[in-house]
Amino acid sequence: MERSNTTRILLVDDGRQLRNVLRIALKGGGYDCVEAQDGWEARDMLTTGQMVDLIITDHQMPRMTGLELVKWVRSQSTISGTPVILYSGQMADDLNLQAEQAGSTAVLTKPFLLQDLLTIIPHLLSPSRGSS
Repeated sequence: MERSNTTRILLVDDGRQLRNVLRIALKGGGYDCVEAQDGWEARDMLTTGQMVDLIITDHQMPRMTGLELVKWVRSQSTISGTPVILYSGQMADDLNLQAEQAGSTAVLTKPFLLQDLLTIIPHLLSPSRGSS
């Protein structure tokens, strides 16, 4: 069971059921997952050295929203380039614009198809994804 080349994804959502569904889908896609209940817990994990290749986060969470997490990640020199997918069930135009301005790499509106998520991940992890 060698996993040295496995992509590690941090799932951040206060909903345990959705985290479980996402984790199962991502593991089925060959990804390794670690989980946090909210942005605050994710920040603590990342601050203490948890290495991840991608962050997938809900927006509406207690203590620290997904948007706040995106802004924090972009302010940290060691992880500022980590792709972040932000999703929300209430993705109004203003939130979509705020997410883009904060540095979200991709934005999804719930409900989204798991296949759509699995399709965009390799593009976000590609070294040639370019700058926007």
